[in-house]
Amino acid sequence: MGKNAKNEKNDIHITDDSDSLFSFFEKNRKFLLTSVIAIAVLLAGLIVVLLVRDFMHKDATARLDVLIERYDSIKYSLAANAETTDEAETEAVESADSGESGISEDSGEPAETAGGNIPALLDDLRALGKSASGYPAARAWFMAANIYHERREWQEAQEAWLLAAEKGGSTHLTPVCLYNAAVAAEASGDTDSALSNYQKSLGFTDFPAAAHAQFSVGRLEETKGDNEAAIAAYRAVIEKWPSDTGWTNLAHSRIVALELNGQ
Repeated sequence: MGKNAKNEKNDIHITDDSDSLFSFFEKNRKFLLTSVIAIAVLLAGLIVVLLVRDFMHKDATARLDVLIERYDSIKYSLAANAETTDEAETEAVESADSGESGISEDSGEPAETAGGNIPALLDDLRALGKSASGYPAARAWFMAANIYHERREWQEAQEAWLLAAEKGGSTHLTPVCLYNAAVAAEASGDTDSALSNYQKSLGFTDFPAAAHAQFSVGRLEETKGDNEAAIAAYRAVIEKWPSDTGWTNLAHSRIVALELNGQ
């Protein structure tokens, strides 16, 4: 009995954890080595992507700064040209009403502004808008849209405003761009697009022109002959922006007028 107990005691082996780990690494050496290399490659690739993205963002921001300077140098002249165009159109209408010729000796295409070549600036703004992302792209399309807007090129303005909104994402520029796209669409006679863009602009919080946009929805619904939808839109102005008395008063007056006409 004592001999058997001694043999059993001798059969007990204490395994060292370090031996087990060594054995595991030996058996899985290739797999572990491959995994380590794959992780290293992924990390290196991620670092490269981040560095390239950072470089591209800095490059886009630098290009944007230059374009902002060029745009700032022409925007006041551009607005002045637009104002002159409006005055000339008004004079032409008044002259036609009085039987006089609306053609002036100074008529013709407005001179290029002193700040630089506008077509070249538009080309560079569009190029940045297409190649960049985020704020630099949105701001580039925003400036291009402003130029088209001032030049009364409504279709191009609408397209640029919508691209600025797309690139702007959730920034403060987006509802402004959608609103301006609606204005451009309305000026070109595209009521459906105008209505759609006004409604989209209302999907953003803290939009300063929200009451105006909502009123415009009612106005366009009224233009389309849908008085019920127009009244609903006007009531929304009163309910959502009660402190904006200018638009709420106008909304009240339009509701009264539509309800009286509907009797």
